[in-house]
Amino acid sequence: MNSRSLGAGQCGQRTRTLWPGLVLAVLLSGAAQASDMGEARGILRAEHEAILSSRLSARVLEVPFKEGDHFDADEVLVGFDCAGLDAELRATEAKAAAESRNAAMQNELLQMGATGQADADIARFKVREQRARVAAIQEQRKDCQIKAPFAGRVVEPMVRPNETPEANAPLIQVVSDGALELHMVVPSCWLSWMTRGSAFGFEVDETGDRLDAEVSRISAAVDPVSQTVKVISRVDNAPARVLPGMSGTATWLSSGDGEGRRCGVTSS
Repeated sequence: MNSRSLGAGQCGQRTRTLWPGLVLAVLLSGAAQASDMGEARGILRAEHEAILSSRLSARVLEVPFKEGDHFDADEVLVGFDCAGLDAELRATEAKAAAESRNAAMQNELLQMGATGQADADIARFKVREQRARVAAIQEQRKDCQIKAPFAGRVVEPMVRPNETPEANAPLIQVVSDGALELHMVVPSCWLSWMTRGSAFGFEVDETGDRLDAEVSRISAAVDPVSQTVKVISRVDNAPARVLPGMSGTATWLSSGDGEGRRCGVTSS
C-alpha cells in the first residue's frame, strides 16, 4: 500500500503499518474454512494509513484535530514551539555572513600578496561550514509542523499541547478518505481461477452492508505451511458508516468464467 512510503523524508514524518498482527491472525483463521465453504474472511483497511512522528523534540503548541475529525492534505496536524531553533538559525546565519566577509578580505589580501594561499583557503572553508550549519538548522525546522500527507481522518492523537515528546515518538494516527482496501488470506489453490479484476461481494459484519469489490493485488508468494496467499482488493463507494477495521465475509460471484469455484470443485 502507498502508506508505506508516506512521510519518508517529508517534514521528518515517519510512518508504520497499523495492527498487522491482528489482521493476519483474523485472516488466517478465516482461511482455514475458506476452501470448504467457498467464502473468505476479510478486514477492511484504509488505502493510506500512518502513524506520524517528528525528528524534533520540542514543546507541542497545537494539535488542532481530535478523534474522528476530518483534515485536508497539507493541513497542520501537530505544531511545535521552535523559538529556540529560530534563534539558533539567526545566530548561525550571522556567523555565516561574518565568515563570508572575512573570506572576501582574505582573497583581497591574497591578490596583494599580503597573505598566503592557506589562510585564504581556510577562510573559504569556514564559510562553507557555516552555510552547511544554516542548511542543517533549516532542515530541522521543517519538523516544527507535521502536515497531513493525505486527506483523511484522525484515528487517535497521541500527544497533547504543552507536552514535550521525545524525538521520533508517535504523535498522531491517521487514515485516508476515499476507497477502502479489503485484505484477505485465501487458499492458494484459488489462484487457478482468481486473477486481478475478479469481482465479488463482501458483507460487512458490523453494518450488514453488501459491498462490491475487485481483486487489485495478489501476494507474490504462497505460505508453504498453510498453503494460503494474501489477496488485496479495492472497495469503492462504501457507505460513510463502513470504517477501516471492520470485518466480514467475501463471496465470489457464481457467474463468469470460473468465478465462485472452491478448491477442486467447479460451480455449476
